[in-house]
Amino acid sequence: MIVMKFGGTSVGDGERIANVAKLVLKEKPPVVVVVSALGGVTDKLVGIANRVVELPTQVVEKEVGIFHREIVLQHRNAALEAVRSKRVVSEVLPKISELADQLKVALLGVGYLEDLSPKSLDYIMSFGERLSSIIVSGALESMGAKSVALTGYEAGVVTDSNFGHARPKPNVMKDAVRQKLMPLLRKGIIPVVTGFVGGDEKGRITTLGRGGSDYSASLIGRYLKVKEVQIWTDVDGILTTDPKMVKHARLIPELSYVEAMDLAYFGAKVIHSKMIEPAMVANIPVRVLNTFNPSCEGTLIVRKQKKVEGIIKAVAITKDVVVMNLQGIGMAETPNIAGRLFSVLGNGNINVIMISGSSESNLSFVIKSKEVKRAIELLAEEFGDGDIRGVGTMEGVSIISVVGAGMQGAKGIAAKVFETVSNANVNIIMIAQGSSEVNIAFAVNEKDAGKALEALHGRFVA
Repeated sequence: MIVMKFGGTSVGDGERIANVAKLVLKEKPPVVVVVSALGGVTDKLVGIANRVVELPTQVVEKEVGIFHREIVLQHRNAALEAVRSKRVVSEVLPKISELADQLKVALLGVGYLEDLSPKSLDYIMSFGERLSSIIVSGALESMGAKSVALTGYEAGVVTDSNFGHARPKPNVMKDAVRQKLMPLLRKGIIPVVTGFVGGDEKGRITTLGRGGSDYSASLIGRYLKVKEVQIWTDVDGILTTDPKMVKHARLIPELSYVEAMDLAYFGAKVIHSKMIEPAMVANIPVRVLNTFNPSCEGTLIVRKQKKVEGIIKAVAITKDVVVMNLQGIGMAETPNIAGRLFSVLGNGNINVIMISGSSESNLSFVIKSKEVKRAIELLAEEFGDGDIRGVGTMEGVSIISVVGAGMQGAKGIAAKVFETVSNANVNIIMIAQGSSEVNIAFAVNEKDAGKALEALHGRFVA
């Protein structure tokens, strides 16, 4: 048994969905398919949901009507191209219309009330995956398979009620996933499950946040105890660095869970870091494959850390980040400053990418550029009592991370990394290294990131 997850580019239109169906049918059953929304649809849903809140009431209906027609047309066209059976397409098209009508009602409600809650946004965003799953399932049926489209909740993905960033409930899911999916799989039915979408214990739709479709696939794989989780995307696998910045980037055939997690966390966008944990817990291999080049073996992610002669396997880059500095003498005398900092940011759904404390009166950390304004507001509210003197920001920054299991126990590797960066005439702003010794991360000026990346890749990887 395997889980096959297909991203937005893989199901971008009808022709691609038909290709996905063919790839699924080449696998020996039982198979569970997890799908993202058609390419760009989730962004469109978020955009219209935020837009209608700001529109005058008399304009809302017109805007929602235009959007409704566009969504229906996009998905009808995809279905007509992907579903090669008149009987099946006659069943799929009414389902698309029904879902699109439900979406229209939700958007009108948000617009008239001038209020977009996280719960409402989750519901609206779920329609992308719900529509694509119907078309993929229809394509499979038109090719002779038995298939059914399911929401994540219908497949047993049960979460808490933290709308927008819901977390799975393992004690519930471990039974729910098997109870929902195994009866279908025993009958030879291929479930096509909405990635990214789950539901709380009351059945209300939730979403799993960024990287949620990968996460859904890994969670389902864990609780079904599958042989392998496959992540199908538009590249051959995980590469040694960003090919847009370094011409000689190449495919990495094998990575450990820890290496893959670090690479994903620090900028390798092929998979999301949080999807590794469920597979790692169950010791399930994850394979990253190219939908458009299926003959390529891709990248295999497994538990064993396979060392390579070059010690470092890859160099990752994280862009669009800002270094924030907390300063104040009061920090040295106030207990739990760091705990309060991370609690207030975490409660605000702001992820701290990297942290470095240079002294008791200074604490530096890195967050995404788009979250800076919100972070400053939260910190001002939390530390307005004088515990900190101020919050400084340094924009135009990138994080470089070197990753490799061979770094463990290798003497002088950090010195060699920093020497290489220095020889490339690049200044390091801040440094962080975990106790696992599998990665070293540091921040540099964005304008120097390309030089650092190329120098490190040339010395340690190429």
